[in-house]
Amino acid sequence: MSDSFAVPPAPTSGGTSLPVVRRIGFAAPLRWLGLGWRDLWRQPAASLFYGIAIMVAGVVILGVTASLPYLFAAAVTGFLLVAPMLAAGLYELSRRYLAGEPAALTDSMLAWRRNPSALVGFGLLSILAGTAWQVASVVIVALFYQGPALAPQAMIIEVLVNPRHYLMFFIYMCSGGLLAAVVFALSVVSMPMLVDRRGDLLAALSTSLNAVAENPLPLAFWAALLMLLTGIGFATALLGLIVIMPWLGHASFHAYKELVE
Repeated sequence: MSDSFAVPPAPTSGGTSLPVVRRIGFAAPLRWLGLGWRDLWRQPAASLFYGIAIMVAGVVILGVTASLPYLFAAAVTGFLLVAPMLAAGLYELSRRYLAGEPAALTDSMLAWRRNPSALVGFGLLSILAGTAWQVASVVIVALFYQGPALAPQAMIIEVLVNPRHYLMFFIYMCSGGLLAAVVFALSVVSMPMLVDRRGDLLAALSTSLNAVAENPLPLAFWAALLMLLTGIGFATALLGLIVIMPWLGHASFHAYKELVE
């Protein structure tokens, strides 16, 4: 999309009507990545600050669960469930770039003031989703894991290579995939929308679901790109997240701007 979207914070939609959702082409996610990459390097210090903060949060989470095999894998995937909340400052930076407003790091940290109650509500939902996945992960491992007690990394390898754990692996992946799909459908538009405009949480969640319903294939492609790039970040001992997470955060705001009028 072009800078024709350079507008101030969008107003509330008013009444009970929801914003109109646009239909997009299958390749649109590649354009969002291009726009996000451009935003990343407009003020690299500000964007990379968030990348470093997210990387440090990941290190802390994985460090706490490193000796807890029942929670280690869930911590990795649960981290992804709350990622949209961590990117609020990045959404605000992109919004300010499009609107031609000052875009200092301190400005981006105050994004929550535009819509505090709805953003807090979204944060609570993200925490709830992450907690639910932690509990589900423990239950699945407790019910289906048949091997000896191992360190987290060794246990993951054991599950992947030993055929007797394939049922557990299948159930784990299906459960995690289902929860991730629900979280993605609810958050792909809602979080940047709450940063961009005043409105209630239910309207933002409904608009996000409508965007997915109108564009299932492009947004499935977008979800795959998110998972692939985030996986690369984890594969680099989290160091890659310093660049990848702000890149995806900026790109996600452009996704919202193109999807929602």
